[in-house]
Amino acid sequence: MDWFAREVTDSFINKQVKALVPELTDDELTCKDWFEGGSYDLLTLDHGRYYVEHCLAFFGKQYPLALALASTFRAIPALAASCGYERRTVSQLVPLCLQGYTADEINHRWPSWSATTVQNVHGKVTHHFKEAYQQARFEAAFLQDETVTSFVRACGLQPSSENTDRMRVILWDWLRRKDKAETQRLLNEGQEVPWAVFEQQFGVFKRHSAQQNCLVPSGEDYKAFGLVEGGIRSSSSSYPRLLINLVAKAGLTTMVALTGWRRSEFGFPRSAIMRTRNDDKLDQHAFPWRYQVDWYVYKTSGKVRQLREISFSSFLIAEQMQSLLDATDEQPCLYAVKKNKKDPSDSMQQVQHGVRALWGHFVNHYSGFKQLDDWTTWQALQATRDSGNPFTKVEQQEFERLLAQRSAEQWSDLSINTNLKEAWRRARREWPRLELFFSGSTTKDKKDWLVQYCDGTLRPDWQALLDAYLPDNTKEWIFSLPKEELRSNRVPRTVMNNLIEGTLYPSPHAFRHMWAEAVYRRFDGDAGWMIRSQFKHISRAMWLAYVRDKDNRLGHEKAKTQVISSLVHNYLRHQGEGYAGQLHTWLRRLFKITSVLSPEEQEKLANHLATVEIENIKSNPWGYCLLKRRTRSKAKCAEMGEPMRHNASPDLCLGCIHNLMQTENVEWALFHVATHVEALRNPVVPAIFKASSYDLVKNVTRHVRTLNPQHEALAELQGVLDDYKTSRAA
Repeated sequence: MDWFAREVTDSFINKQVKALVPELTDDELTCKDWFEGGSYDLLTLDHGRYYVEHCLAFFGKQYPLALALASTFRAIPALAASCGYERRTVSQLVPLCLQGYTADEINHRWPSWSATTVQNVHGKVTHHFKEAYQQARFEAAFLQDETVTSFVRACGLQPSSENTDRMRVILWDWLRRKDKAETQRLLNEGQEVPWAVFEQQFGVFKRHSAQQNCLVPSGEDYKAFGLVEGGIRSSSSSYPRLLINLVAKAGLTTMVALTGWRRSEFGFPRSAIMRTRNDDKLDQHAFPWRYQVDWYVYKTSGKVRQLREISFSSFLIAEQMQSLLDATDEQPCLYAVKKNKKDPSDSMQQVQHGVRALWGHFVNHYSGFKQLDDWTTWQALQATRDSGNPFTKVEQQEFERLLAQRSAEQWSDLSINTNLKEAWRRARREWPRLELFFSGSTTKDKKDWLVQYCDGTLRPDWQALLDAYLPDNTKEWIFSLPKEELRSNRVPRTVMNNLIEGTLYPSPHAFRHMWAEAVYRRFDGDAGWMIRSQFKHISRAMWLAYVRDKDNRLGHEKAKTQVISSLVHNYLRHQGEGYAGQLHTWLRRLFKITSVLSPEEQEKLANHLATVEIENIKSNPWGYCLLKRRTRSKAKCAEMGEPMRHNASPDLCLGCIHNLMQTENVEWALFHVATHVEALRNPVVPAIFKASSYDLVKNVTRHVRTLNPQHEALAELQGVLDDYKTSRAA
């Protein structure tokens, strides 16, 4: 440009841009990422939580199989030695054996090996796989709520969530460490479980697990796991190795989501995880151990190691991943390291690419999306039936398949969350563009793709995508360029940036924002089961460490605003159903006098309330405190007109004008009010103490009636209130 001084060189400008992009994006997007089409559009929790749920569910379900497959591949040298064959021969046969081919099928399709060789190798491989799979399934079963609950009952304990969580920790420690003295000590604390009972029930469950049949998966099984659609299938890798890789990426993604750390901070080995006694009285029964990672936080602490707490769920994934990858205690435990990698602990690229590896699998195979597919199919079939047209053979098969899942009445009454619908529509709509973006530049279809586009020889679906989404001025520009420039790095990157503009896909930076949102929304029903179950045990120390990090402050404030906006937006989408509290009354009155005509206007109004009307947010088990700017001095916790929200309690909050309560908060409120109900019943308690209990019980009763008029506790609560009023009148 003419107005640049002549001494300003290209290299100087490039140097400044390389410094500017990381600075503008909190060091989470490098200049190289940006040039390659890296997006800074962030997944919010309302959209991204479904991806985290998918990765967590996929990892939990397929981990035992992946571990057994990986164990079998690692056993190739030992298997070759036991058979007396060359290692190369066994290496070629193992993938075929692990795809469910029988020895006869292998002989028929690949006759170069002798029948005896195939038979011997097949027998050894199958035996090793089944033993490994059986053990992996047994260990994984003790992580499932249903199994642990049954075990707790068998040990004579009440199956409360605290007892279940504690027993899961004890069982995992015993499975991994076999430390009898430590296990006995944990069993003897609190509600004592005799060692003989524990040992006996452990044996019962193990014998039951051993009776379960372990089958080698077939090619159809692998396809059902989702190794074809979504860009997962690769001609250079066998199905078993693809599954191992996908499960490993799912575990890494889940770890990133559950910690919210930067992508440079995941290169720690198992030896860096410290386990100490939990002295916190609030949760030491459920979680007898605290876990801390002693590792580098490069951006803020450089080469000085820092202790950072992680939850039991994160610790569990780290140990499982170490086993899956067969990493030593001194190697990174969350990703595989190639021998030629100079710095094994440099996790930036592994995390950057790993967190998006399952996006295509998610788009095509997430259980919520598949349910929506079925629901849409049901709606179409019902429309066909209502029009009087007969079903085709294919439609009749679909109709019968859906009826096998649910009755016609259940399908008709099925309620689909609006956030899920929006995530489904957007993910499916944007995936074709992202599939092109994610596909490697070395793949056959991607080679010289811009040249092919200009020549009209590109894949038809990709040709149509570029026609539809590239701006006209970009098309004019690339058609004016010679082929040499179209093959350069600069032009394809610029075009790809244009193509994926506005799309959402996972990135490490997005997970940092989602983590902060998740802590705020861990008591929110709209946030989903994964958030409520995984984040309910985030400690105050973990949260304060995040907030106090000066580099997190901007993200922290953004997350707060996003949570407020999401809560208000969800309130609008649900038209106030499932909410209670005085803030609910204010929102209901506000929306009655507000004309909201479109989803865009709804979002605009929600954002206005989040940034202008509502100043701050605090989450509690009994509901949210959404502090309004205009009425902050009227908060029940205010002292001298200043809200003291660190003093929050149900007694104060449930009657406050800033309280917003949801259905998920009901059980906690009822638990808290139980002692007050007993106080109202007790004739010995002085009337002056009963008055405050009456006000609290009355408040809770009103909220419960608003949220669930049919709740079984309402009759008891109302009876206690009526008895109190009668006694006062007398």
